[in-house]
Amino acid sequence: MTGGRHDWVVLDSEEAHAQVVGDFVADGVRRGEVVLLAGLGAREERLWSRLRRAGLVGEGWTPSATTPVWVVPPDPQRLPGEVARAVAEGWPGIRVSGALTGPGVAPFEAVVAELDPPVPLTVLCPYFRRLLGPGDRELLEPMHDGEVDATAEYDDGVFRLVRDGDVLHLAGELDSGNADALRAVLRSSLRSDGAPATWDVADLRFLDVGAADALVAAAAGPPGLTLRGASRLTGRLVGLVADRYPGRAVVLAESDGDTASP
Repeated sequence: MTGGRHDWVVLDSEEAHAQVVGDFVADGVRRGEVVLLAGLGAREERLWSRLRRAGLVGEGWTPSATTPVWVVPPDPQRLPGEVARAVAEGWPGIRVSGALTGPGVAPFEAVVAELDPPVPLTVLCPYFRRLLGPGDRELLEPMHDGEVDATAEYDDGVFRLVRDGDVLHLAGELDSGNADALRAVLRSSLRSDGAPATWDVADLRFLDVGAADALVAAAAGPPGLTLRGASRLTGRLVGLVADRYPGRAVVLAESDGDTASP
């Protein structure tokens, strides 16, 4: 995202919302902008967890008027005042997003179209597919500069798999009873160039022993598997499972340049 855009995205699940809106918020914090979020409700804590995992805020952090993330009222008519306050405080850029939970075109669209602050305004309107009716897409397209691609390799509302280049991002909960999800991970892990598979599991909140066993047994065979961003519990579980399969190469990576074998 660059400053001065008004984009939209169609989401298939809550996991998609946490991932796409979470990335939007994190990018704004990294840029030193203020992020205004409306209508999140119970989704707040999941976003704050993503900011903590990204190292952008500390444990126990919550948004307030003195932080770069503001939770604002879900009233479109209140938005201009919040934007004016951010401008008055000297923020170099302003971001607006949240959760649109009503059917059809959100009333925020008309308000956003009238905003013209003297600093870059970047807006992401997240629509849930289930709430869009016939003809809504045709109405929304001309209102925005572009549509963010939220395509997933797999998304059943509990587990979500997204490809970013050669890296697979696993999010949500993955257990051995979800055979379709396991097959999707293994199918997407196949590399035609013979390089090790790489999974980013920072957003994977739950992985049971059966799923870990099935994935390591299949995906960690030659040429191996690299896990990025594994929690301590996930890393320990995968390490213990990998020990049961001699020759299965699994590497845990905290970041691109910081790796250690389990």
